[in-house]
Amino acid sequence: MLSQEKQGQIALAVFKLKFKEEAKIPKAAEMKRNIGNVSKKIGFSKEELTEFMILLVKENTSEFISEMEIKKDK
Repeated sequence: MLSQEKQGQIALAVFKLKFKEEAKIPKAAEMKRNIGNVSKKIGFSKEELTEFMILLVKENTSEFISEMEIKKDK
């Protein structure tokens, strides 16, 4: 049986992949509303979810910039 930690790692990897593949950053007002709704459903605070989403957007943005800079040099 998978440990809670391993389940969390798998869930995070799947979520990150889905987020990256969608490649759409919603408007801040839309994201705030979604975070509020999700917060109520899953029991994490809005602040925690907001921080998580900011980290996710920063990570994907950094990857995008890196990929563009590499392609630019070739």
